[in-house]
Amino acid sequence: MSTPGWFDTRLSIGNIITIVVVLFGVAAGWFGFDSRLTLAEAELRRTANVVERMERERTDLTARVIRIEERLAGQADMLQRILRNTENEGWRRREN
Repeated sequence: MSTPGWFDTRLSIGNIITIVVVLFGVAAGWFGFDSRLTLAEAELRRTANVVERMERERTDLTARVIRIEERLAGQADMLQRILRNTENEGWRRREN
């Protein structure tokens, strides 16, 4: 079997050093990527926990705001009745 003309089958020390350095660089890059990926996943979990907690608090806050609005509506109705009764009393006193 013959080799193509552009491929040299002889390896020099420089070729071996280059191959080792490239393999080391690929391995270092892979482990660096893996550690960044692990950190990103941990940050995503923390963010998901914060969002979940905020959604629970928002739901609770919404229910509280609805109760406050109902109380305010009841108080506004009561104040309107008091105002009407007070005005009616004033007109009755003026007539007498």
